[in-house]
Amino acid sequence: MLNPIKKILVAIDPGPASQMAFRQALRLASSMQAKLTAISVSPRYEGNMHRWQIRDTDDMDLPFKKCLQEAVRHTSSLGQSVCAVHRRGEPAEEIVTLAEEEGIDLLLMGYPKRTYVERVILGRTTAKVIGLSPCDVLMIPENSEVNFSRILVGVDGSPHSMAAGQRALELAASYGGEVHGLTVLDVPVDRSLLYGVLDEARHKNFTALQILARQGEKLAVPVITEMREGSPYTNIVNYSEEKHIELIVLGSYGRTAFTRILMGSVVERVAAISSLPTLVVKQTDSGTAGDAT
Repeated sequence: MLNPIKKILVAIDPGPASQMAFRQALRLASSMQAKLTAISVSPRYEGNMHRWQIRDTDDMDLPFKKCLQEAVRHTSSLGQSVCAVHRRGEPAEEIVTLAEEEGIDLLLMGYPKRTYVERVILGRTTAKVIGLSPCDVLMIPENSEVNFSRILVGVDGSPHSMAAGQRALELAASYGGEVHGLTVLDVPVDRSLLYGVLDEARHKNFTALQILARQGEKLAVPVITEMREGSPYTNIVNYSEEKHIELIVLGSYGRTAFTRILMGSVVERVAAISSLPTLVVKQTDSGTAGDAT
């Protein structure tokens, strides 16, 4: 059993994608009976403010404080509550710091629709948050909605992927959904020619799928399993489209340097090409962040 989700943090800015993510955070906080905190971070500006007719840093803070005020007003109109926090600094660092200070269980971030290259280049804040976050991170693309009827989890037999499978099962059990466990064999051609390598990989991944299915039985959650070969991120996205998946769940190697996330990881690539919300599970079964490797 992973840590229950009792505290949710959502990062917002003046953009429409984060405003939509905030509304999704409200839905989740209500259904999970979790405390909701919203943070908006004004980035530091170290250039010539007079050149852009900026009188002082307070001018730069205004849009970020305003989006927080609007979030509070909207929340109050629904009869809910939110703790609003404004900070100034490097966005990813401030978001992660607050998550640590408050003992957050789930961190939400929205991001706008972009081309693949744009997401890789411009998504550095999101990537850094994923890499450094002490808790699970839910990435929500613009105009998408978080639902738990059909959840896809990538499984490869590693501890972090099994933790992701456990989180997927717990969410499905809470919301009456089903879990699809997908394992993708990605064995380099030179290694696949070695005797027994491919069979060993199949056995390891098949065993992981069996464990997921057994865990699903204990929680009365329907589990559909499948094994494919090829590119992990391509197969994950293709499968999610074929099966009308609503949420993708992936494991992470705990707290890592964000460059690792940026440099072609499965998490980064799935988020870059998928239009679905993606949950990155950062915790192990003991409730602590996994070891970086």
